[in-house]
Amino acid sequence: MPVITIAQSKGGAGKTTLALALASEFEALGGSVFMLDADRQNSLLNWHRDRREEGRGGDSLITVEDASQIRDGEIGAAIKRARENAQLVIVDSEGTSNFKTAYAAMDSDFVVIPTRSSRLDLERTVETSEMLQKMGGGVPYRVLITQTGQVARSRAEWEIDAQISSALPIFKEQMHTLDAFRAMSNFRMTLAEVEQAGLAKTEKARRIAQSILADVLGEIQNKEASNG
Repeated sequence: MPVITIAQSKGGAGKTTLALALASEFEALGGSVFMLDADRQNSLLNWHRDRREEGRGGDSLITVEDASQIRDGEIGAAIKRARENAQLVIVDSEGTSNFKTAYAAMDSDFVVIPTRSSRLDLERTVETSEMLQKMGGGVPYRVLITQTGQVARSRAEWEIDAQISSALPIFKEQMHTLDAFRAMSNFRMTLAEVEQAGLAKTEKARRIAQSILADVLGEIQNKEASNG
């Protein structure tokens, strides 16, 4: 089963939000998702635990397991077990530079590097991409620009975006700052559940998540086809 690792050595880039959005839309297609929370903040694990305690997600196809306490070299075994229990595996790595993220990337089919449009985020993004390239360049990856405004953006943000797109492979889609994405975390819901509850407009958020998911799965399929 496909494994996607979300990696960024700088915190606050939206890793967990992205993981939830991708899992939400894969589940909406009828697929099962196993998420490994390798971040010691355990945001994914708390989201999953809280929704169960609130009586939601009993029939959900989304499972979350704590991978923050296992040794760096054991993440590969955790990923292997997850592959056997779901149709899609998502690893939410820690927002620091560490060996566990590197090992997770090695056992993944694709890596997404979320980044905000700031100089510091760009520097950390370049570091993460260099780490992947040092691993032999065998792991396909793309950079996803996150937390952008839908209309007004500063000149500095445009310039950072231009630097990213000229140096690194990026998604055409950007992950805007939207109420629907915040509602997933605030209300411990998937995007589909947020929509059903009428807590936020979800059309744009779901379209963005679906586009990113389709791009990632398409890249994985293309790689598998080229490898025979």
